[in-house]
Amino acid sequence: MLAGLAAQSLTVGPAQAVGGFAAAAVVFVVLLVIGSLGVSAMNTDVMRSARASGGAAKRWSGIVVTAVGLWFVVLAVLPSPIFG
Repeated sequence: MLAGLAAQSLTVGPAQAVGGFAAAAVVFVVLLVIGSLGVSAMNTDVMRSARASGGAAKRWSGIVVTAVGLWFVVLAVLPSPIFG
């Protein structure tokens, strides 16, 4: 994902590149906080089933992160209709 942002930063101005990195950082922090609060609120039964399905969650999260990274690479290569 960061590689996609870095590639996109080569095609836009410095302010837009910093804005993209800042938005990604905010999203990462918010997701980490939500995830940690969610895990801390779970009881042991829920945690047991979550541990059992951990492999599938890791696989799907890897697929999602890869797809988002590829999308940023596509956005870096194609001209932006918004920023012209």
